[in-house]
Amino acid sequence: MATLIISEKNKAARAIAEALGPVNLIKKGKNINVYHVPSKDIYVVPLRGHILSYKNSDAYKSWTKSNPRDIITDEKAIEKVPINHAYSYINALKEYGKICNHCVIGTDADVEGCNIGFHDALPFVKQVNKNITISQMWLNSLQKKEILNKYNNTIPPRFSWGESGEARAIIDAIIGFSATREITNILKPLLNKFNKQFTSIGRVQTSLLYLIYLRDKIINNFIPQLYFTIEADLKSQKHVIKATHQSNPFKKEDEFHARNIFNDIRTEKIAKIIKNEMKITQKKPPTPLNTSKALILLTKTLKISANQALNTMNELYLNKIISYPRTDSDVYKESFDHSEILKKFQQHSEFGVYSSQLGQQIPTRGKKDAGDHPPITPLESLEKNSGRFENDRQRKVYEILARHYLALFGTAATEERTMLKVLIKKELFTARIASLINPGFLEIAPFLKIKYDPRLEILGETMPIEKILFFEKETKPPPSYTDTTILKLMENKRLGTKATRPQMIQILLTRDLIFNIHRNYQCTELGTFLIDQLKDIWLPFLKPDFTRYIEENLEDIKEEKKSRMDVVEAIKKKFLDLFDKLLAEKNNIISKIDEYSGKIGENTKTLQKYNKKFPLTSSFCPICKKSPMTLVTTRKKSRFLVCSDEKCKSYLSVPKRGRINILKSSCSLCEFNIFKITTKKNNKTIIYYLCPQCWTQGLKKQNSSGFCSKCKEYKIENNKCIKK
Repeated sequence: MATLIISEKNKAARAIAEALGPVNLIKKGKNINVYHVPSKDIYVVPLRGHILSYKNSDAYKSWTKSNPRDIITDEKAIEKVPINHAYSYINALKEYGKICNHCVIGTDADVEGCNIGFHDALPFVKQVNKNITISQMWLNSLQKKEILNKYNNTIPPRFSWGESGEARAIIDAIIGFSATREITNILKPLLNKFNKQFTSIGRVQTSLLYLIYLRDKIINNFIPQLYFTIEADLKSQKHVIKATHQSNPFKKEDEFHARNIFNDIRTEKIAKIIKNEMKITQKKPPTPLNTSKALILLTKTLKISANQALNTMNELYLNKIISYPRTDSDVYKESFDHSEILKKFQQHSEFGVYSSQLGQQIPTRGKKDAGDHPPITPLESLEKNSGRFENDRQRKVYEILARHYLALFGTAATEERTMLKVLIKKELFTARIASLINPGFLEIAPFLKIKYDPRLEILGETMPIEKILFFEKETKPPPSYTDTTILKLMENKRLGTKATRPQMIQILLTRDLIFNIHRNYQCTELGTFLIDQLKDIWLPFLKPDFTRYIEENLEDIKEEKKSRMDVVEAIKKKFLDLFDKLLAEKNNIISKIDEYSGKIGENTKTLQKYNKKFPLTSSFCPICKKSPMTLVTTRKKSRFLVCSDEKCKSYLSVPKRGRINILKSSCSLCEFNIFKITTKKNNKTIIYYLCPQCWTQGLKKQNSSGFCSKCKEYKIENNKCIKK
């Protein structure tokens, strides 16, 4: 009798079939190819990811005629139905399910793949063949040797993994549908102003938005504190060593003392060495890459988004170039054969010199063997000009992964760490120097290097002083999140999974709740307003604790400690309590929305034209007095304020340089928003305040008005314009 293999994607299905024998292609409509292996009577049917999804049932399709709360309590509120392209796949599953006596689930070997195989595809096979036997192929790669091995050694179905994925889908549907509908209905007047039909709410994405919002608040409300440093440039042969005063940084109240020290030593030319302590240290090679570590490495090194990094790794996997990229493991099992892979790299024109010198064939160990897949591993030795790369990004991602893999077998790098203490008159200065003596594995993976100093060379007991410097500085707020730091944050807070984290970032971007400028993520006006309304009355939902609790329960299903039904019911009950707290505060939110909505212009086409990443003022355009203004930055890096009403098209000038924060407070003279400008001059951070309306008038009249520091009647204190 025949065997049916169900694969998650067409490329994977083709690879599986071709590994098992000569293939006949059977076309089933425009969208689906079935791969038949006549020698073994195997039919490989590909899917296209999920073919079913949860939607609201007919009774709950209307957002106005049904109660969002009932979506949580009514089991019939959601149903699992085929998505648009699913029917040709369903027909193929039924057709070949009838004639086969054995079904092998060969979908991606993770929770999501198990969910697709056991809960999307298998039910249609069972409809037509109740007695079909079921097993599973747990593939770590799409290479022929791996496929043959796993086909001949199938495993019992991991139903609990599929159950965990199904529980996640049900929970996220219930929470997402009910919360999105309720919040959208509440925010409808505001969303109409933004030309938005709805705002998206989800347990992971909204919690992530809250964390980005908190970082934005810290940055925008940050009040820099003045401090001072004294530094000395010391000469060491051909190099200059930076030494810092032992009391750095001096606080604002210590300015007089700091300046006295500087004035006392500023003309000194010789520093006396009192300590020169050198230590040789070994920097160990990196540990293997799981998905989270790979995403962090790729986003940081290549400056690409998390979504791009994960998609590119998945493309390389489907092209049989790397192993499966969704893994929690950073430990190789002892049985993993590295010799064949390393042998391939010995012939590489660039990597060959490294792989042939590797003294060991035992890689470093990480901390976790999750039992799902080995760490991400390059399976082929490809040159840069290889035609197997479909684009330049694949080429760059592969090179990082390949170099990192080879570095696992490299020797430790040797560093020289020096602590140098000198006296300039009676003042103690310290310098810490890190130098690289032997690069070891860093020669293979230079992207893992820190910034090293030249080796310290000292002759005698003194060092010449090139110059002594006095700096006036200001404390800085923490930086905005990047893809790299967001991924670290989500991992630390247990928000989402290794595979869904990039998707969560992308959803927030797509919904215009955050924007990305110069690789920094910030909340849009809509995202900020959304969290502003929810943080006081729905904080337990926003905090990562709620979604972490769900993730722990989903893990219990996977490990067969709890049933899907028990977990879903417990989480529904917990969420219902949260939902009722939201409803209790509904009128308070609506009253705030009415107040805020009046500040949004009727026409926002200009806002759409320039993309909603640009912030709005809370004050109205001084010309039409009906709509807020948008702070626009063009691709040519020019900046201006433009009225969000396209019929008005009024403009105001803003400074060309410096980071702009639009403060909530307004100018006491004209009632327009005050702008906080942060810039640099001569390596010093400078902050000043201005009113764009007054400043634009000052430019026309050439009288320098608009600078708050020059205002005769008012001053800025704690980011507010108050009377002197």
